[in-house]
Amino acid sequence: MQLLTLIMRTIWLMLPSYTPNNFAVIFGGGKPIDLGKNFIDGRRILGNGKTYRGMIAGVLGGLIVAHCEFLIEKLFNFHIFTTLSYLEFLKLAFVLSFGSILGDCFGSFIKRRFGVERGEKFPILDQYDFLLVSLFLAWLFCRKQFQSLFTFDVIIVAFILTPILHRLVNIIAYKLGLKDVPW
Repeated sequence: MQLLTLIMRTIWLMLPSYTPNNFAVIFGGGKPIDLGKNFIDGRRILGNGKTYRGMIAGVLGGLIVAHCEFLIEKLFNFHIFTTLSYLEFLKLAFVLSFGSILGDCFGSFIKRRFGVERGEKFPILDQYDFLLVSLFLAWLFCRKQFQSLFTFDVIIVAFILTPILHRLVNIIAYKLGLKDVPW
């Protein structure tokens, strides 16, 4: 597979994982998932940045993006997700989107345990928490679909591209006033 084709395929496959946290930032707010509670170490479980509205908006946003991808593939007779039945596709899209949000929450939990406050950098974890959890859940709950779409080269490219895309999107969100920090 040519490199550019592989990069485009990887981004296409990863959009249901890449986009939920953007939707959570844009449409989030409200009641925190941890209800303001502290963990046994005395620190917040997740923090104010992880909210029910953000979680729901993130998962729905990821599903909307995935559904648009499916429609584009049908319209242009382009087959990546459309190699799956519609129910298999919806399940995979949900798992990738939910896994992305769950991974971000897991990252926040870890950051709080290390005393890292909301908005502070935590290299590597910040770039890979959502990716690892979404891919793991896809492998766990959608094994057949995962094995047919997420080849070894796609996964390697995702691990290379993710920090680059993560940084670019965060800079854009910062410049648009959607985030307080550009990371």
